[in-house]
Amino acid sequence: MRVSDVMTRGVEFVPADATIQEAATAMAEHDIGAILVGSAERLEGILTNRDIILRVVVEGRHPAKTRVGGVMSSTLFTCTSDDGPEEALALMEERQVRRLPVLEDERVVGIVTRRDLLREEIGHAGAAAARSAAVPPEPR
Repeated sequence: MRVSDVMTRGVEFVPADATIQEAATAMAEHDIGAILVGSAERLEGILTNRDIILRVVVEGRHPAKTRVGGVMSSTLFTCTSDDGPEEALALMEERQVRRLPVLEDERVVGIVTRRDLLREEIGHAGAAAARSAAVPPEPR
């Protein structure tokens, strides 16, 4: 299995000069907890619901006046669509992130979450256990 097998394609982007209110509205409309900043060709950052809470709400900033570029996480950790789930999970654990933009030829093609990867791993482990339980024991 590869990251491309479980990632979400068709990700949403907002420009860095969008307001937090605009970004939060887009996140709500698409029922997502993070939105990428920039474009598929030029990824500038990622804005998560946690960024909004900690850097806007807690600090008492006005969401209609605060720009995404001033709040987003600009240190990005990415993976490629050909990476294995173990590699992506290890990177997430090492960097303490829950989502990774997925790249192909330096272009964003999707996003993968910790949940996507763990659900797939659990599914494979459960299927393997079911197969081994269904196989009758070898005759002696």
